[in-house]
Amino acid sequence: MAILALTAAGGSPGATTTAVGVALCWPRSVVLVDADPGAHQAVLAGFLAGQDPGGRGLVRVAEAHRDQRPLREVIIDQAIQLAEDAGSRRLFLPGFAKPGNARLFAGVWPELLEAMRRLDEFGIDVILDLGRSTGEGLPPPVVDAAELVGIVLRSSLRSVMSTRVMLAAIEDRGVPVGGAAGLGLIVVGEGRPYAGGEIAAALGRPVLARLALDPVAAAHLSDGAPRPRKFERSALTRSLHTTAQAFRDRCAEATELVGR
Repeated sequence: MAILALTAAGGSPGATTTAVGVALCWPRSVVLVDADPGAHQAVLAGFLAGQDPGGRGLVRVAEAHRDQRPLREVIIDQAIQLAEDAGSRRLFLPGFAKPGNARLFAGVWPELLEAMRRLDEFGIDVILDLGRSTGEGLPPPVVDAAELVGIVLRSSLRSVMSTRVMLAAIEDRGVPVGGAAGLGLIVVGEGRPYAGGEIAAALGRPVLARLALDPVAAAHLSDGAPRPRKFERSALTRSLHTTAQAFRDRCAEATELVGR
């Protein structure tokens, strides 16, 4: 079972684009969950080109929790199709309808995360798109439950400094981070200007993945732009496939180590 959480400090580094891309390349069936507390609906308005979810989403999950209904089945019922795939299920669970909904969700997370873990019985993993970290930080139950927490950032000084502030806030709150696999960095566009090793040394966290900076291919994932003719062979797609497989392997190793 894998629960992967992705977030970013700010500066539009591409956390949601990364989450969509990794979900599309994930080696097993997967549910991508829009858990952005800002309720930006970035996947619905972007990659899914304004698709109407028909009222489905995390608010309905919260209602099911209130009514003490089993959440594992509710997750699947409330999800819509992210993309067609003959070999795997690629689902999407829409996010909060209003920013205030996230604050009311704190009591739902523990049971929901346990239900997400039990999706392994269906051969399904979970990717949580936490969007940009807010002043309230990352939800502690999510950070604690995820096998892997990835912070997406560019290799610019501005992005590195924003991430440093975010990491300090996490440490100040004493939030446990991610089981055995822990928390690391996903660098988009390494070498513009800093190398991954320099960024890891500056932030005291390992670089888990390096993604190509490929604006044309990224626009398909972030904004639903027409799929480029050579999308599958693009530098971004190749790096996403490598990243998805590596993350799945790391999550599997973490699960075995802690006996989840």
